[in-house]
Amino acid sequence: MNRFPLRLKFIFVAVLLLAMLAAIVLWHKGSSAPRLTEPKDQELIATFYADRKAFERLREMAAEDARGRWYLGVSDPSTLSQSRRSEYKNLMSQINPKLQAAMNGTTGVVRFIFVGEGTAIGPGWVKGIEYVPGDYSREGVLLPDLNKAASLPANVYIREIEPTWLIFYQRDE
Repeated sequence: MNRFPLRLKFIFVAVLLLAMLAAIVLWHKGSSAPRLTEPKDQELIATFYADRKAFERLREMAAEDARGRWYLGVSDPSTLSQSRRSEYKNLMSQINPKLQAAMNGTTGVVRFIFVGEGTAIGPGWVKGIEYVPGDYSREGVLLPDLNKAASLPANVYIREIEPTWLIFYQRDE
């Protein structure tokens, strides 16, 4: 004789199928989560020219505030007055609300990071605009187009906008 009635078997199979369906839906949703995409070179160039005064002012401010060390935009509140932090935030928001800035005070290089994934100490990538006073040949590999830089080996790649302003793409492994 059958130990389990047909109705109980049907309920068990239905619950099992629903659980499998839920697992598939959740897996698909997680695997299709939006990935960050690099802005095209032309988008960054257009942004640079549209907001050039803001870029120049941020560069000047970072140089004044860096004093020979790395300076990370508005992320170090202990070294800046509230009005200075507000000025950074306003200028950076004018360009892009998610913009981040960093400066190497010893070299004068200022980076404006538009997008990136990963961590500072692990694999990842960033793309943006940087100001390099003087010779930029040591800043990275000069290419005419960075739109496909993600497919290149880990390195820093640069493209000139103007002699001291560059687009950069950096990927670390």
